[in-house]
Amino acid sequence: MIHPRLSVDAMCSFQWPFERELALWKDMGVRHAGLLMNKVAEDPDRHLGALDDAGIHISTLITAGFQLGDRSSWNAIRAVQKAMIDLVAAHKGHSIYFTTGRTVNCDWDEDLALFAEAVAPTVAHARECGVIAAFEPSLRTSASFCTTLADAIEIAETTGLGIVSDFSNNWMERGLRETLKRAMPHIALVQIGDIAISGRGGRSHIGRGDLPLQRMMSDVLDAGYEGIFDLEVVPADYTAETNEDELRAGISAASDLLHAMKI
Repeated sequence: MIHPRLSVDAMCSFQWPFERELALWKDMGVRHAGLLMNKVAEDPDRHLGALDDAGIHISTLITAGFQLGDRSSWNAIRAVQKAMIDLVAAHKGHSIYFTTGRTVNCDWDEDLALFAEAVAPTVAHARECGVIAAFEPSLRTSASFCTTLADAIEIAETTGLGIVSDFSNNWMERGLRETLKRAMPHIALVQIGDIAISGRGGRSHIGRGDLPLQRMMSDVLDAGYEGIFDLEVVPADYTAETNEDELRAGISAASDLLHAMKI
C-alpha cells in the first residue's frame, strides 16, 4: 500500500499529459499529488474534478514566478497566481509555490525587497482563501536568487510565504539539521528524492543515488514536520520521456522509505 503521507509530483513525469499521470496515480493508490499549472490550466474544472473523484488531494501546484526586473509583468503574474490559489482552494488543496526569480541587481537584500513587494498581494489572497503560498529555494540561479534553506528563512519571515524544502536543493547545506529546526515554522512542504553525487546533476529515485536519506528524513521529522512528503524527481534532461516502470518503482521505493521511518 502506498504510504498515506506520500505525494507524487507531476515533475516526475514532466512530458506526460495530466490524464496519463492521473491513471497511474489511481492505479497505484496515490492519495496526494503535486500538480503543474500548465497541465491543468486548459480545463481545470474537468481535470481537478477527476482528481477529486479519485480521492487524490492536491499537495501543491507549481505556478508562474516573477521576473523581478520587469515591474510591468508583475500584475499579470499576480493574476495567474491568484487564479491558481482560487483553483486550489476550490478543491481543498494545500498550497501553491514558485521560485523567487533570478537576481536583478546582484544584491541579495535589494532582490528580497523587490520580491517582497511583488509577492505581497499573492500572500494576502492566499491567506484569505486558506491556501499556503510558498516559494522554493533553488540551486538554479536562472530561476532563483535564493539558493539555500538558511536564506529562505529570512524571505519567509519578511514576506509571509511558506517554504518548499527540497532534498535535491538543500542536501549540501552546512548545518542542515539545525537549519530545518529554524525553518520548520515556515515549511509548507518537504520534497524528497535522491541524487547521484557523481552524476550529471539530475535527480534520482529513492535508493538510486547517494544521499543519506534516512538521516535526512530523521532530521526533518525531529524538527517537527508533520506534513506530506512530495516525491519530485527531475532528470538532468527534463524533456526526456519518463519510463513508466521506473516511475512506478520509484513511487514504491519512496513509499517504502516512509514506512521504514515509521511515519
